[in-house]
Amino acid sequence: MHYESYLTVESRACHGVRFRVRRLSLARRMELVRLIRETGEKLAFHMAGDSVIDAAQAAGIRARMDALYIRWGLDEISGLTIDGEPATIENLLERGPDSLAREIVDAVKGELFLDEDERKN
Repeated sequence: MHYESYLTVESRACHGVRFRVRRLSLARRMELVRLIRETGEKLAFHMAGDSVIDAAQAAGIRARMDALYIRWGLDEISGLTIDGEPATIENLLERGPDSLAREIVDAVKGELFLDEDERKN
């Protein structure tokens, strides 16, 4: 058996861009749980509130969690420059295309969570 600990994805959001995300392992799962535990608790607290401030806080926390998923799960980006520089995690987060960042978050989460068919098996 040959196992690849990464998944390479052709971007649908940005033509010609490829990115590689880490697949889940036991150690990576433990690391991610540690990273998101406190942030997730804060998000749940603010989502339960009904004020505009709670909504704004929740939106900010969701954005930080998306950045956390990208930092944790993205291994490599190719086929993209940002302001003339090769794309990195940090310049993607700071100045890159939002549609690509969202696509990467979805790909990372897709590796983390079982879909309905996988849960049935």
